[in-house]
Amino acid sequence: MTLPAPPAYSPELFVNRETEIKRVTDALQQAADEKVEHAQTIVFRGERGLGKSWLAIHVHRYVLKEEAPRLLPEHHIKSLLIHLAPLGDDPEPEDLPEGEWRISHEEAQQIAGGDEQAIETVLQRMLNWLAEQLGVVRAPYAPARDLSAWLAQDIKQKLDQEKGLVICLILDSVFESNRDFLDHLERYVLAAMAALPRVLIMMTGRGRMYLWKSPYLRVEREEQMLSPFKSEQVIEQIQRALRDIPDLPAAVNQLSNEAFEQLAQRVIALGGGYPLTSHLLAVALVRRAIASLPEDRRNDVEHLTQALDRTEIDKEILEQVADRLLEVIPADERSRLREVFEALCVLKDGFRENEMPYLLAARRNTTPNEPEYALPEIRKLRDRLLETNLVRWQNKRYVLDEAVRAVLEAYLKHADREQWRRLHRRTADLYQQWGEQYQSAHYRDRAAIHRAALEEETGNTVNTKR
Repeated sequence: MTLPAPPAYSPELFVNRETEIKRVTDALQQAADEKVEHAQTIVFRGERGLGKSWLAIHVHRYVLKEEAPRLLPEHHIKSLLIHLAPLGDDPEPEDLPEGEWRISHEEAQQIAGGDEQAIETVLQRMLNWLAEQLGVVRAPYAPARDLSAWLAQDIKQKLDQEKGLVICLILDSVFESNRDFLDHLERYVLAAMAALPRVLIMMTGRGRMYLWKSPYLRVEREEQMLSPFKSEQVIEQIQRALRDIPDLPAAVNQLSNEAFEQLAQRVIALGGGYPLTSHLLAVALVRRAIASLPEDRRNDVEHLTQALDRTEIDKEILEQVADRLLEVIPADERSRLREVFEALCVLKDGFRENEMPYLLAARRNTTPNEPEYALPEIRKLRDRLLETNLVRWQNKRYVLDEAVRAVLEAYLKHADREQWRRLHRRTADLYQQWGEQYQSAHYRDRAAIHRAALEEETGNTVNTKR
């Protein structure tokens, strides 16, 4: 069984985020206030699979077109959505919806490599698109610096002339972008827009925040972290998602509320309520359950319910979910970095550089004293992990996105249980050693966590055998 790609955005599939949407509409109303002399900026951040891109698209395609006009009936809202990440591994879209711009795969690769000319070319294309969308003068062959100055002047003049105009600039996947590119993006696009009245700038992204130079972007911004879904939201998400898949038997949508609740609880127990993980796990479980039934029983609700109860989340499902979560890593690095992520996945509370060699050596069943685990190499590897934006610095430790960490640990536990045990044993021994060496209760407590994980797993294994 191969997991299909996650569904494309649809307003019928969009769940939750009422709080975030209200913050956008509140910021929009503030931006429309004639007394406010600069743009309103709001930033939504979060881990992999929390639905940041869907939120950006939903605000652009639905909220600002369907709901916001009722809040500001005397204003004309011009919404512009810029996707700063290419569309997964799929071919480039030939036609984007109205008011949307997307970076291409080739452009993203060139920018990631620090190609200055590519950055200039992308910004030229973006600035001319903005000019076209806002009905001001385009100059396709002018340098980005000139285009930026002209665009700022023209937009200011347009806002002076059209008193009811409010511009909403939405940028998705901002903090995953190359830092040099963000420097140019601020200089040529965002700094000028942030200084204008009747402008709302909304950004989404994961990973490290970018230190903007403009005070309007750095200081006078509102920021919110997205949270995983709660149980009732996961149930609603799963019901809507399964209803939208045309090749599933009708019995899927006739399952009882209790069956959907049980399915959601299983998904949450492993995936933690992250929308992308919940979708992938739920669809995989339902498809596996359907495939286990004879064809003449696949449309029978009772048999399907029983099949769902019997169906397990096995290593094949977990590996494919992990593949989906890690597809944001460049393909030529994915295998190497996945090995590193698997080595670190047992560290739920995060790690530091000095723990990395021991876990990497445990993963390969080697010694941490070998040259490949020297401090300079470890620091290079740490920096590369941070560049994936699946690892962040939090509470004085490097933390792997929980959606990715939980799935990888579950996969490792199913696919190579001895290796999973070895990682926990090596970590427990290391922390115990440091606890004694430094007389640290902190490290002794950490060692106890990993010993408990091993004991719980042993107990579960014994109970299963019984």
